[in-house]
Amino acid sequence: MKMLPFRLLLLTVSLLICAGCSVKEDRIECPCRLLLDFSEVDPSVIKSADYHLSASDGFIFTGSLESVYFKDQVVIDVPRETIKVVSWCGAGIYASESGLTIPYGDDCPPVYMHVSDVEASGESVSEVVVMRKNHCNMRINVIGEDRELVNLILHGNVNGYGSDGHPSKGRFAYKSAPDANGEISVVLPRQVDNTLALEVDDGTGLSKSFAIGEYISSSGYDWTAPDLHDIIIDIDFAITHVSLTINGWDKEYKYEIVI
Repeated sequence: MKMLPFRLLLLTVSLLICAGCSVKEDRIECPCRLLLDFSEVDPSVIKSADYHLSASDGFIFTGSLESVYFKDQVVIDVPRETIKVVSWCGAGIYASESGLTIPYGDDCPPVYMHVSDVEASGESVSEVVVMRKNHCNMRINVIGEDRELVNLILHGNVNGYGSDGHPSKGRFAYKSAPDANGEISVVLPRQVDNTLALEVDDGTGLSKSFAIGEYISSSGYDWTAPDLHDIIIDIDFAITHVSLTINGWDKEYKYEIVI
């Protein structure tokens, strides 16, 4: 068998090396395949989920998934950089491109959310979606003979969530009177401070305001917990005290009120 001339052999090897470099450079420019895994989401609680992907280069991708498809992976081509992944459930009519804004006078919808930063630096990456409870169901029990005369207004400084999943600052207020059982229910977004205030109008013409955010903090409640606990507040005007109980906790916090 004849041997190739040295110059021809050198040229052949050079072409092969150059071709390999071109393929490698092209692969760097190729997108990363992001696999969103919704299999851990409980379909008995969450019926559908919206998801929003974004990157610093302006990349944006949005979509929606019904619970019957939670076992299937969602595959999306994304840039090879850090991808912000936000998935929502429960935002309802308050959802928008900027996130979720609670109209003044309304309470928060029952929001579940997943927020993460995914490093999409390789050919593919998988992210398990875990929907966290980002709302607090507060039940206020009004005790006393004159409870039907009482109106309660809850004030706060968080009025929803931004598109990045973080609480957004804004005026929040919710007003309600007790039902036949003396109960008031309100859903709160995740708080960023202790400024929640409870204003009580007992029909005397003089409203009383309680720093309920401070009481909640003193009870040991954690607004930074991955899943927010619910809260029960008992207000008894006969003995002028507010007792706050966190469901499932053994601790009860009582605060004497001077009226």
